Amino acid sequence: MVKGFIKSLGVSSLLFLSSVAPVFAEVTKTESESGGGHGATAVVFLFLAILLIASKIGGIVEKAGQPAVIGEIAAGIFLSFLAFSGLGIMDDIRHSETMAFIAEFGAVILLFQIGLETNIKKMTKVGVSALLVAIIGVVLPFVLGSFVFAPLLFPESSFPARLFIGASLVATSVGITAYVFREMKVIKEKFAQVVLGAAVIDDVLGLLVLAVITALASGEAVSPEFVAILSAKAFGFLAAAVILGNVFAKTLSKGFSMIHTGTGMKITLALTFALVYAYGATLVGLAPIVGAFAAGLVLDAVHFKGFAFPEVVHDLLSFRGFDKKEKAKIEALVEKHKDTHIEELISTLGLLFVPIFFVFTGLQIEFASLLNPGLYVSAAILTVVAFLTKAFAGVAASGSVKEKILVGVSMVPRGEVGLIFAAVGKSIGAINDELFSVIIIVVIATTFVAPPLLKNLLKDYKVK
Repeated sequence: MVKGFIKSLGVSSLLFLSSVAPVFAEVTKTESESGGGHGATAVVFLFLAILLIASKIGGIVEKAGQPAVIGEIAAGIFLSFLAFSGLGIMDDIRHSETMAFIAEFGAVILLFQIGLETNIKKMTKVGVSALLVAIIGVVLPFVLGSFVFAPLLFPESSFPARLFIGASLVATSVGITAYVFREMKVIKEKFAQVVLGAAVIDDVLGLLVLAVITALASGEAVSPEFVAILSAKAFGFLAAAVILGNVFAKTLSKGFSMIHTGTGMKITLALTFALVYAYGATLVGLAPIVGAFAAGLVLDAVHFKGFAFPEVVHDLLSFRGFDKKEKAKIEALVEKHKDTHIEELISTLGLLFVPIFFVFTGLQIEFASLLNPGLYVSAAILTVVAFLTKAFAGVAASGSVKEKILVGVSMVPRGEVGLIFAAVGKSIGAINDELFSVIIIVVIATTFVAPPLLKNLLKDYKVK
């Protein structure tokens, strides 16, 4: 009954969007003919409203236990279908530079979030095992994807396009895997920490691979010296970003807290930090998302000690008269909310902008390319490659055979970072509509298959 309700709600929502779309199209036409000014601004507002409502309709897949990102991409593909059906406004949104900027801003926020949630100290405790898993999980899919299967499946593709195919198989979704671990109450298990550490490491390595490939796709000469210099710049930027951030972040924070200690100043300072780092990354040839990730790694709760506590902390501190055990629990909650306040603030911002990135990415798929049967054969083969190469990385993990299998399967979902790689490749013209669609299908397939399989494996796992 519930599933029937969800299904009917989803269908009715899409029908509603279809029914009002002609009205949107007429409004857009009228505003476009008004010759700019307020009319042009109103059109952008309309574009943004469509992407926002589409992202929330797409979130219905969470009712079926799937990550919201799947529904958001599906919503974008539905908008692409409307464009294919002749609804011009959807095509206008697809080619809107303003919407492209907002979507990229969403990607920056997403990587900033991942950086904030990453604890370098915790990663070092499972460092060797996580590093080995990450290296295998990066090298194997990239080499097989770029130099074996891409030439076989897409013989007419360019060298940069093949590299982007391999790169899109590299990244592991930290968020999707962590969600399953939290739900199954195994987040503190050693194998889970290995997975999270490896996922972060291979995201960093993947972003570096993306930086190199993007430079090559932009027409730079290919040589070992060039790759070495670009890699050195990439590692150098990350190292300098972390060092300089740790040196100056606390001082800057203290200075701005003297102006105002409110939440508005706190989130503004954090976001400014991310945007400046994103800009700095572009100066050394890296993608802005690399800089945003580095900013997240740098910022810590200690950098915001001079600011006001969140409201919930004041509420908790107002309690009196508890015994020692209850008091200890309250103190632990206070520390938790102090430490995660900046993450919660950025997460709130992410709730608005990150889904727009995924819907806009789905909209970039030319629906006509999805009508090619051969595309699904290629996507199915690459999905198998994507699954097996990540699953094999589990052999490098310490522990029992079952824990190695758990680590391997946990590394399978590509999720949001894989989509970012595909979006970058398409935006610079390195991959065409067909290859873009194939990569999106692979990302969706690996993201769909991994969570239920992982939950099934964890049912019999005994928490230590």
